[in-house]
Amino acid sequence: MGGVKIDFTRVECRLTEVAVEAYGETSGVTIVIPDAWAADTSGMHPGVGGLTDKTTPDRLPGTPLVRLTGSGGMAGVVIRHPNRRERRKLHSNPTQG
Repeated sequence: MGGVKIDFTRVECRLTEVAVEAYGETSGVTIVIPDAWAADTSGMHPGVGGLTDKTTPDRLPGTPLVRLTGSGGMAGVVIRHPNRRERRKLHSNPTQG
């Protein structure tokens, strides 16, 4: 009954693509990806809760594309870049999560 947050902002990834399957059945799912990464949400079914894609298509060479599949279910799925608070935390303490 509680939501889940998957945070990729401190991940070092050498893959060209990362597949994420998410279901926002009765609790929401939030996925946070670094600014340099991009997302493809064309494989997601929005469901009742919907899909919110707040990412930008600006992908730096050599960074992953996140391919998101699944369903928004009742509570929804959000994919986004870090917010202000998360950015401050990243810059103030880059080696700890």
